[in-house]
Amino acid sequence: MNGPYAVVLRYRARQPLSAPVPEAVHAAFLGMVRRADPALAATLHSPQHRFRPYTLALLGPRGGLELRLRLSVLAPDLFREFWKRWERRGGFALRLGRTWLSPAAVQKSGPWCGEIPWPRFWELPPVRRVCLAFATPTTFRQGDVDLPLPLPKLLFAGLLAKWNAASSRPLSLDPELFSRFLALTEGRVRIQSVWDGRATIRGFVGVVEFRLKRDAPKEVGQALALLSAFAFFAGAGRHTTHGFGLVRFLHAS
Repeated sequence: MNGPYAVVLRYRARQPLSAPVPEAVHAAFLGMVRRADPALAATLHSPQHRFRPYTLALLGPRGGLELRLRLSVLAPDLFREFWKRWERRGGFALRLGRTWLSPAAVQKSGPWCGEIPWPRFWELPPVRRVCLAFATPTTFRQGDVDLPLPLPKLLFAGLLAKWNAASSRPLSLDPELFSRFLALTEGRVRIQSVWDGRATIRGFVGVVEFRLKRDAPKEVGQALALLSAFAFFAGAGRHTTHGFGLVRFLHAS
C-alpha cells in the first residue's frame, strides 16, 4: 500500500464481553503488536514520533461476543512486516484484561475502511466548502487545557502538522491562513464525556460545515480538500489512538 489506509480487525470471544474502556483497548492492541512484531512495537513507542503513525478506535455495538477495532495506518512501510506475519499466522490473539479473543477477520471494505495513495491526494480539486462528521468525541489542546470545540484553526492546523509528519511531500502552508480565511458556518454538535480508564475526557460529536471566505487563496482551497480527505485516516485532535477524534468526510463543493 502506498498511502494511508484503514481496516477493521474483528475478534471473537468465547464469552460475552463487558464494554472495555479506551485505555484497556489500546493496551490490548499494543500487547498484540508486541507479540507479533517486537520491532514495530518498539517503533510505535519511540519518543521520536511527535504524532503516532496510527489511530485506533473501538467500533460499536459494544459488548457481546464480537469486538471490532478500527485501525488506520499513516506509515504503511512500518506495518508491512506485521501484516506478513499476520497472514502467515492467520492473525494474532488479543488479550483484553484476563480474556483472550481470537482473530476472526480483517475487514477491508465498509464505511470505516479504505485507502488513498499519497499522489491521489494532490489530484483532489480545490474546494470552498467541506462537511465533516465527528463520530467519536473530539478535543484539542490549547495551552494546558482541552478545548472540545470545532474551531477551524485547531482542526486544520492539527491535520496539517500530521500530514507533514506522515507524507514525503509536505504542505508548505502557514497554519494562520485557516484563521484568516476559513469559517465555521454550520454545526450540529453536542459534548460527550468519556472515561478512558485514566481520566474523564470531554469532546464534541456531530456534523460541522466549514467554508472559505471569498478572498481565500487557491492553495488554501487545495489544502482544505486534501486535509479533509486525510482526516478520515489521521483522526482529529487528541487521543486518536484511544478512539477519540474519529472523522468522516461527508461532502464538499
